[in-house]
Formats: sequence, C-alpha cells, structure tokens
Amino acid sequence: MTHLTRPAERDDVPRADQQPAPWRPNFSWITDHLAVGGRFPSERAEALAREYAIRAIVDLRSEDRDDEAVLHRHGVALLHLPTDDHQAVSQPMLEDGVAFVRPYLDRGERVLIHCEHGIGRSATLALCVLVERGFDPLEALELSKSRRALISPSPAQYHAWTEWLARFAHANRSNWEIPSFDAFKAIAYRHLQPVT
Repeated sequence: MTHLTRPAERDDVPRADQQPAPWRPNFSWITDHLAVGGRFPSERAEALAREYAIRAIVDLRSEDRDDEAVLHRHGVALLHLPTDDHQAVSQPMLEDGVAFVRPYLDRGERVLIHCEHGIGRSATLALCVLVERGFDPLEALELSKSRRALISPSPAQYHAWTEWLARFAHANRSNWEIPSFDAFKAIAYRHLQPVT
C-alpha cells in the first residue's frame, strides 16, 4: 500500500491562494548608471528595461547565456563574454567589455554587468570600467564592495584586473599604483576577516 503524504509547508513557495512575492533583482547599483549582479530570469527582461532603465547588459557566464532576442525586444543590448566561474576574464574580453559599456555610460544610460552570482567575473569587469571612468583602483574596489558586499574576485581574477590596470596605466600615464594582492584582499575579502 502506498501512503501519500502532504508536502511540508515552505515559506518560499506560495500557496494557491497567495500571490507570489514580488521579484527582487539580484544586482546592486555601484554608481547611478552601473550595476553589478547575478543572473536574472529571461521573463524579467522587460522589468530590467522598464523599471530599472537598463539599456545594455554584459553577461560573463560560460555556463549559460542571456536570451539576446528577448533583451533586444525590450531595447536592451547584450554582450556575452563567456568566462568560467572563478577564472580570470581574458584581456581581450576585458577590453571588449569596457569598450561596449563606454558609449552607454557616456550617454548617461544604465548598464548591468552580471555573471551567475555577481561576485567575481562581473566584479572584475566592473572594476575595469570604474577605473576607465576615472576612479583609482582601490577607490573603485572600495566603492564596489561598499555597494555590493558579495564582491570578492578570485586571485585569478585579481591578476587579470592588475594586468589590465598595468596596460591601462601605461597607455594613459596614470599616476596611481597597481594594488598589491594584500591591499586588494584587505578590501575584497574583508568579509572573511575575524571580527575583533
């Protein structure tokens, strides 16, 4: 004899007589026009365009990809820069990402840079964008971390960022120093430090 049991009540699953909880996007505004975050359901593309005025998205996931046709239907441009989780974003992809974002930000339009969770790959590109927009590297990292506490690029992503910084500093005669790994980790990994 098979016994059927009723599934346990769960807070995150609405009952048939309840309205689902409103969708909350998994991104944080680093500046008024630049957001960093994690993936979003394709059916939320319209909300990203209409409610958040996002006009361009950079997706850094290799494990998935945003639906370009759906985004385009809502007036959102997409650049896909497939990068494995925890791995360095390639230098050509960092250059392409910065170049793609630049005209949108120059026009005062909003941009979302995302990966799966908005921790490493997206943060790496966003840090490059912020430096290109005039922030010193550690200032860019501090701002990003203060606006999205999850941001903590991996050591490989740190090295990709500093390689990009070296090239950018040389080409633009920047007077800031490239952050050491110790200076980087003091900000990026501060959530891992014991509280004293």
